[in-house]
Amino acid sequence: MQSGVETREGSRMPKAHRRKQITYYQRQRRDKEQETGALRHALVIAVAGAGGKSTYIRQQAERQAGEGKRVAVTTTTHIYNPCVQYGIRESWSGDEAEPVAVVRGVAYFGRLQGMDGQPEDTQQSWKLGPVSPDAFRQICSRYDVVYVEADGSHSMPAKIPLEGEPVLPLGTDEVVIVMGRQAVGRPSRAVCQHYDAARFETAARSGGSSPASERGTRAGGSPASDRLVAAESSPVSDGSEASVRDIAADSLKVAGGITAPEDQEPQTPLTEAQLRHLAEACYIRPLRIRYPWIRSTYYLSDMYRLGEKEHVTDVTFILMASGFGRRYSGSENKLLADFHGRPLYLHALEHLKKSVQQLRSYQVYVRTGVVTRYPEIMQQTADMQDPDITYLENHMAEEGITSSIRIGTRKAIADHAQLAVFFAADMPYLDAGQITRFVCDCICSGKPYGCMAVRDETERTVTTTVPGAFRLDKGQAADRLLALHGDRGAMRLIRQRPWDTYYFYTEPSSIRDIDQKKDSR
Repeated sequence: MQSGVETREGSRMPKAHRRKQITYYQRQRRDKEQETGALRHALVIAVAGAGGKSTYIRQQAERQAGEGKRVAVTTTTHIYNPCVQYGIRESWSGDEAEPVAVVRGVAYFGRLQGMDGQPEDTQQSWKLGPVSPDAFRQICSRYDVVYVEADGSHSMPAKIPLEGEPVLPLGTDEVVIVMGRQAVGRPSRAVCQHYDAARFETAARSGGSSPASERGTRAGGSPASDRLVAAESSPVSDGSEASVRDIAADSLKVAGGITAPEDQEPQTPLTEAQLRHLAEACYIRPLRIRYPWIRSTYYLSDMYRLGEKEHVTDVTFILMASGFGRRYSGSENKLLADFHGRPLYLHALEHLKKSVQQLRSYQVYVRTGVVTRYPEIMQQTADMQDPDITYLENHMAEEGITSSIRIGTRKAIADHAQLAVFFAADMPYLDAGQITRFVCDCICSGKPYGCMAVRDETERTVTTTVPGAFRLDKGQAADRLLALHGDRGAMRLIRQRPWDTYYFYTEPSSIRDIDQKKDSR
């Protein structure tokens, strides 16, 4: 039997015939461009999928710019404004065919978008939108390579596309589908955007085509895509001593934690093979059927391999236990109230202690500070006689949560910590396995900030919450934390710089806090 490839009807087409068909399509497109007077020069590469697209584009674009090529970056959806990301003074003329900024030899193009949802003190637009078709043709005529971010995922590491996704530009030569390796070992419903159990299980199990996903549009309405190329992945570790880059392979899960009442049935951790099958079934095969002439490749973005450059060995955990718990019940101290046989705050502290032991096996050493205003918690912390756990008395608890943040930041600076991680003492369901994975992921991401996040697929919203991680050896994180005042916590710093933030997506039940007495039942 002669080998071939699938067509839309599911039959087999000999490879020789397929090559002739692709040549015919390319000739048709060239003739149409000549007839319409379209300018064409650049190699156009559209990047779609989930976590790692922006990093992939930046690395490839800067590498090719270093080789002397003229490289441009734009989008058919939206990207962060490089002027805001890199602190560049904005001097854009308003002409979409002119770059908004040039960074490390790479020209960035886009239309400044509105500032809805941004902090009031933000003077520049955070994001760039797509340029007009005429401007895009002019860009292609002046550059050797044009990278186009053609999809959005809210920084989630996996994605099932909706109808109309991805949005490929006219003249696309290649499509790269990116999935993030940080999804490995995590529950699929927590880390996959637009998660749909039926579609996910079908795709992840077989890698077969998914009729519901045979979609994809190009900006302007013309077609685009081609064959599956092997995933560009490699082992995380070389087998030497453990480090944070080994975290994905270990799929940490520590027994002994309590389970939230509304927890669903546990899911099997996501594997690399399932990620690849997801990309093939939901992106590559539908694009190949619809647009048979453009090359399609799958790229597994390996944050942990990049994390080898992040030499973080000293971390400080801050457990914030100074709250008044006014909504809990009368005058009863929420943090000292009985919860499953022990004081509420002690559940969180025990999870931190287990995580500290795990992190030591990854060559990360942690000291823990318990910030509190309550003598009982100070005494119980001292009675543990653990040299790596100390209490920090908070005399300014009335001010709000920022008093605990400043005290914890000063301790982290005194500990010469590179990373400070703040936890709430009323979150007993966040187990040690997730804490360890969160810390390792934040380190490997290389970003100054990190937080946990939950996506509501019904409302299409993302909620960010503690724990919050801050790299004290990067940027001005320490100064910004020490400058906080009032009862609005450090999450405001993270919301002001989303491009500098690593989002660790998890289940809502994991970050549930005990706010009222009825929540502890």
